[in-house]
Amino acid sequence: MTNSSSFQGFNLLKIRPIRALIQWPLYPYIFQIIAFMVFVSLAVTGWGHYPPVGVVDKLYAKSNIVNLVIWGLWWPMMVWVAVLFGRVWCTVCPLELVANGSERLGRRLGVGQLILGKWLRSGVLIAVIYAIIQLCVAGAHLHRVPAYTSLFLCSLLGMAGLVGFFFKDRAFCRGFCPVGLLLGTYGRGGMLAVRAGSNQVCNACTGKDCIMACNRTRLYGRSCPSLLNPPKLNSNRDCLVCGQCIKSCKPDNMQLILRRPFHPADIREPFASWPVTIFVMMVSGFVTGELCSEWKTAQSIFLWIPERFIEHFSLSTVGGWIEGVWAIGVYPLLLWFVLGILAAFNSDNAFVVIRSWRFLALPLAVIVSAGHMAKGMAKFVSWVGFLPYACIDPFGITTASAMSSKIIRQPASLIPMTITAIVGMLLVITGVYFSVREAKLANPETYHQRLAPKIALAILFAFIVFGWGYIG
Repeated sequence: MTNSSSFQGFNLLKIRPIRALIQWPLYPYIFQIIAFMVFVSLAVTGWGHYPPVGVVDKLYAKSNIVNLVIWGLWWPMMVWVAVLFGRVWCTVCPLELVANGSERLGRRLGVGQLILGKWLRSGVLIAVIYAIIQLCVAGAHLHRVPAYTSLFLCSLLGMAGLVGFFFKDRAFCRGFCPVGLLLGTYGRGGMLAVRAGSNQVCNACTGKDCIMACNRTRLYGRSCPSLLNPPKLNSNRDCLVCGQCIKSCKPDNMQLILRRPFHPADIREPFASWPVTIFVMMVSGFVTGELCSEWKTAQSIFLWIPERFIEHFSLSTVGGWIEGVWAIGVYPLLLWFVLGILAAFNSDNAFVVIRSWRFLALPLAVIVSAGHMAKGMAKFVSWVGFLPYACIDPFGITTASAMSSKIIRQPASLIPMTITAIVGMLLVITGVYFSVREAKLANPETYHQRLAPKIALAILFAFIVFGWGYIG
């Protein structure tokens, strides 16, 4: 299905500076190079640095420039950008630059580069990598120890380089990127999209430069490096907004559209693949835990079962890992079993309940992403006040020690928690609206049968967020 430009939205290429930027030969490479330099600088800065004795690792994470930028500022902003604008982060991602460069190197050296297999394209490995990262966050405090964050950044660079060297056609982004499923799932309703302007112009085009495989190795004006068909794009799931199809289009028919969220012209999948479904389940558990972390009472309830398990079996040394397994494994299964029963209330067949998860995954991902945005905002406004200190003392040792000893007061949150809670609840309510709308567009005949799970998850999230400012 191809859409007419008359109702898609506003073509940003009509703005001369934006058009000049997209058509610039150095776009997006210059932004990727800048991001790469920042990426490497942070990896070097964090190397070998651990929390000082007597300082809580969470405080040190806020004081150290590496963890502050990566986990306190960049990560929350990336979640917001993904939901609002799709996979635009991929346009400036330094890992895409490394993978692209190593792919070209491997091709020049005559390496017989592999084609990404179907199971890798499905996102199975991405889901596994995401789960491993979340377990390391819970068990090893990856997000609080600069040395671990530095090792993590170096590992990403190495993986991008190796995958690019031995695989072709943007394989890292399509089958290995740890945030690939998150960006593709959260970004489906993004307001920024690359679309063809006129069906007739594309049908009459004889060159097909945006599709031809022989153009794929160019530096400028390549055919789609992600193996998509730009004239027929009707989803934000896989498009990285790299602009190559815009550059290569001789009829000048490709457009960069700014439009309303979850545009009705996009295609809707009736149900999600199993890798995407499992990923959404994991993220729903992670987001629930993250929301609860802002309210001590909710956090104690959320972790009551794993803490009792740890206490009973004297497993305090691996307590964080057990809590991680609970957050992204056990709890999501329990939660989705309940949601599945609500979706298939007229059936006592466990298979029917499990099968309903695939129909629930994409609509519920909208509510999960809204909760994730709420948590991201809460984290950003509470961490950003540490940025001036981190700029003066990048390693954060002096700052963290002084704050731990009460010599320096910790900076207050940029926004009061009550305001953050109100905005967070509005985000969840908005998520419910779009979730129901997405379900209706995907399955117009049966969507009403699955309203209960959406309402239940939204109530859970909204109540936790409410507790941030009015109960906790």
